[in-house]
Amino acid sequence: VELLANDDSARATVLRAEALEQLGRVNEAAAGLQPWRDRLQDETIEDAAELTAAAKALVMLARLQGRPAQDYHLAMQLFARARDDLDRFYWPAHLAEAHLLLEKDNRPDAARAAFAALRLNPRSSEAWHLLGSMAIDGFDFDRATTCIDRLRQINNDHLLADILEASSYLRQKAPSEARQVLEPLIARFPRQRQLLALLAATESLTYDEEATRAALQHYDSLSPNSPLAYFTVGEHLSAARQYQAAEQALRVAIDRSPNWPAPRVELGLLLMQGGEEEKARAELTHAARLDPFNTRANNQLQLVEELLGYEQIVTDHFIIKYRKGIDAVLARDMPQPLERIHREVTGVFEHRPGRRTRIEIMPDEKWFGVRITGMPEIWTIAACTGDVIALVPPRDGPRLRGTFDWVNVIRHEFVHTVTLDQTANRIPHWFTEACAVSQELTGRDYATCQLLATALQEDRLFELDQITWGFVRPKTPQDRPLAYAQSHWMLQYITATYGHRAVVQMLRMYRQGAGDIEALTAATDTSTDVFMTRFKQWAQQQTKRWGLGPQPHDPRIATLLATQTNDEATLLNDLLAEYPDHPDLLRLAAERAVSRADDQAAYRAVLRYAAARPVDPWSHKQLVELAARTGRPQEVIGSLEHLDRHDPTQGRWAYQLAQTYRSSGQLDQAAQAAERALQREPYNATYRELAAAIDLQRNDMDAAVRHVKAMAVLEPDRAIHQVRLAALYHKMSRHEDAHHAAENALQIDPEAPVQRYMQAP
Repeated sequence: VELLANDDSARATVLRAEALEQLGRVNEAAAGLQPWRDRLQDETIEDAAELTAAAKALVMLARLQGRPAQDYHLAMQLFARARDDLDRFYWPAHLAEAHLLLEKDNRPDAARAAFAALRLNPRSSEAWHLLGSMAIDGFDFDRATTCIDRLRQINNDHLLADILEASSYLRQKAPSEARQVLEPLIARFPRQRQLLALLAATESLTYDEEATRAALQHYDSLSPNSPLAYFTVGEHLSAARQYQAAEQALRVAIDRSPNWPAPRVELGLLLMQGGEEEKARAELTHAARLDPFNTRANNQLQLVEELLGYEQIVTDHFIIKYRKGIDAVLARDMPQPLERIHREVTGVFEHRPGRRTRIEIMPDEKWFGVRITGMPEIWTIAACTGDVIALVPPRDGPRLRGTFDWVNVIRHEFVHTVTLDQTANRIPHWFTEACAVSQELTGRDYATCQLLATALQEDRLFELDQITWGFVRPKTPQDRPLAYAQSHWMLQYITATYGHRAVVQMLRMYRQGAGDIEALTAATDTSTDVFMTRFKQWAQQQTKRWGLGPQPHDPRIATLLATQTNDEATLLNDLLAEYPDHPDLLRLAAERAVSRADDQAAYRAVLRYAAARPVDPWSHKQLVELAARTGRPQEVIGSLEHLDRHDPTQGRWAYQLAQTYRSSGQLDQAAQAAERALQREPYNATYRELAAAIDLQRNDMDAAVRHVKAMAVLEPDRAIHQVRLAALYHKMSRHEDAHHAAENALQIDPEAPVQRYMQAP
């Protein structure tokens, strides 16, 4: 402020206003900016730098006065004139535009503007910092690292690079690593406000309330009444799912700067993640009123209005929300399986969440992305934000992911709900994923077994202090799936070696604030080095049982497997005589036996391979085909059960099981198999018809009604479904419902045979 006292240029005015704001002198900052709004109405500025600075003054003044949208279009026009008309090489105009677009949460256009600045000036530190910040907000830590590297190419000790690195660690819930970056920097720059705000966030993520309070007070001593530190703390606590503490911090930021939309948008998203739509709507409505151009606020407000209009089904422990229409089919299937999931999962982990869990069926992946992150760019099928589990429906169509086992997916996510609540959201990433995968019903598939076995043999398993980075900062495409699989594998080892009580003990220690290593070593009474050594020894035995352990090295085997010609039959027999249990040789022998016409020989060869490598689904698929060819359907049940358990993407194996069980009169097993088929493909009318028929044979009228009602939704133009509903209701003495179904049938087909159901009860 002192240095700029005698400079009345637009650039000096903006710098002075920024300094005054950080000193808590907001009214002075606004008063200094006001003349530039007036001058722009009367003067035409012909200098690109001065025009860009004047437009920035407009943007800042609008924010300070609580009218952040007032001069948005004018500022964008001024930036465009500066860069396109006055000086086509003036890259700061592109950069200023990028900052304004990011302020409106228009991230795609902000990124394009930043890259436009970099095309003119590849060494623009602010542009690289902006892109890195956007990458961190989007959990794209690889791209953030690229931006950090580019900054350090400009200056090996670049402060903005260090700020990005600390921010990246915090977003990844690694406060110890962030502290290692921040403390030397603060020693060099003790008054740098962004560093001090990040330090306060670091203290908050260690759950040290006293240290957090001290850091915030120190910030306030430099920048009185500034919202920045509280906003930074609230933002990172929200990302770490510390919702109550995050809300408190964000509300302080809002009180200090009620005209700044960012804290309100963040609070609205936080409340949405906690399932408090009404409170979220109030905050988001206020934010959108302040700034109608804020993309994330508008996305979230549109979503909350949509959610408040959803249908809902309430059970003892769940609230199921869905858009009226076809997704009612899935929602009506959910109550009984959800309550079973609640009973089993809470029993395993010895903890019950204090509130009902909300299951929200989003119509497509765009809405799902907005629901989880506030933006539509996410691409997955389900996510847990604590008390809320959102998912896309398991069906084909635009912006959908196709079929999947929704029961298994929600079971996985509900484990997160339980363990997050159990540990006050302090559970390490690898351990919560390990717990969630451990409760999946599908079992470890063959590809995962191969991934683990290969990583073990090649000594590529993660060390304990690195496994979380496999989730949040994968270096190869295999790192993330390996992190999931290894986490579960280590949990299996802990349970097998130390008992399930060790798992529960670790969860309780996390709630008390114990670190990852501390909880593990206490529960297993070993050091991390000893733990990993013993785990890998145990894992070797596991891969051996899978048929994926180390095999004898013989170049003849490699040659045979590479050629696989019929001329090598003699060599194959010789090698099998020498290595009778070699899985690869047994697979080759089984393949050749299947290709010949001798079904009995093929059957024996496939069974032999299945015993040597039980995790490979190929043998079970062959046994299913052989059983069908030889007319022995009952012999195929075991293989169908295996295929059904390990293929969560389709219902055909369970559908075949249901048919097989039904044909042999095992109706209860048939009904269970039909339900499993519908767990993968709930919108499949053919599967529904079989399930309804089986339930009728079992005299389970309620279940049959549910399936026929689903068929009526899936195929609304077919009167037969309403006719069947009328008949079912009539048989159940629900005459009013029968009459209503009969009327529906006649609306579709006036000739529908429902007259007997039209009589008044």
